[in-house]
Amino acid sequence: MSRRATIPGFLFLLAFVVAGCGSKHETARTDARLAGDPALCDTTYEAVEDGSFGPFAGDSTRATATGAWAATREGACERVSLALLRGDGAPQRPASPLLGAVLRSYGIVRVVIPGELDAVADPDSAIGSPLVRAAYVVHARDGSWYEDVHLAQPAIVRLVALQKPARIGIDLGPGGGAIPTPAPRARNVVVLEPRAGAVTYPLVIRGYGRTFEANVIARLSVGGKVAGQTHGTAADYATTWGEFELTIAKGPPGDVDLFVGEESAEDGTPVGVTIPLHFP
Repeated sequence: MSRRATIPGFLFLLAFVVAGCGSKHETARTDARLAGDPALCDTTYEAVEDGSFGPFAGDSTRATATGAWAATREGACERVSLALLRGDGAPQRPASPLLGAVLRSYGIVRVVIPGELDAVADPDSAIGSPLVRAAYVVHARDGSWYEDVHLAQPAIVRLVALQKPARIGIDLGPGGGAIPTPAPRARNVVVLEPRAGAVTYPLVIRGYGRTFEANVIARLSVGGKVAGQTHGTAADYATTWGEFELTIAKGPPGDVDLFVGEESAEDGTPVGVTIPLHFP
C-alpha cells in the first residue's frame, strides 16, 4: 500500500482537499455524526497510507458549486467533509467516481472534485484539529478542481461518499509514515514545493494562491539583494485558490531566500512567504 506519491504528472494536473493562515472561514466542528453516516474509521472502507485511492461510486449527478466544510471527531479518528451545492444553493449529490490520493511526501490528501464549479462558498477553512491543519478548494491549471487537506500529523486515510446531505468525506486515523514540515503558507499563497532546505537548479515552484488578478511572483535574494526573479499567473484567484507553477532556471549558489507571493498594490510591500534554501 505504501508507495511514494509525487505531484508532477496526472495527480498534480487533476483537480484534487485545505485553510490558509488568516482565513476568515471557520469550519463547523462536531463530535456527532449525522444520521446515516458511516463510522469515522469504518473498516469496510479501504485505508491508504500513501498513493491513490478510489474510484468510489457516488451519484452520477455533476456538481456545480461547493458548499461548507465540516469536521467531526470520534475518539482518535477525524472526518473532514465538503458539501456540494447546486448553483441555486440546493444540495447536490457527489458525482461518480470519487478519486483521491495521499501525497505523504507533501503531507497532504488530495481529492478530485467531480463536475464543474460555478461558485465556491468557502474556498478555504480553518480546521485546527490534531490530524488536520487546513483545507483548500483549488482550481487546477488544466481547468479541473480539487480539494487539498494538509495533515498536522501522520495519518491513514479513507475516502467516503456521504449522503443526506451529499458530501465528499475524508476519514483520517493516526498512523503511517512521517510527513514533512508543513507547506509554507500565508493568507494569499501556499507553496507545496520547494520546502526549506537543500535544492538544485532549475528551481520549480508549485502551489496555489489568491493573489490580486492571479499574478504570482517568485524571487531569489541573497543578503536582502534580489538575485533572480520570475512571475506567472495562477489558474484562479477570485472564486477559489488557483494552482501555479513557476521555474527559475539558474541563480546564485549557497544560502538563498525564496519569496513567493505578490507586492501590495497599496505600498509595494511583499505579501507572501519566504523560504530559506541552500543551493550547491
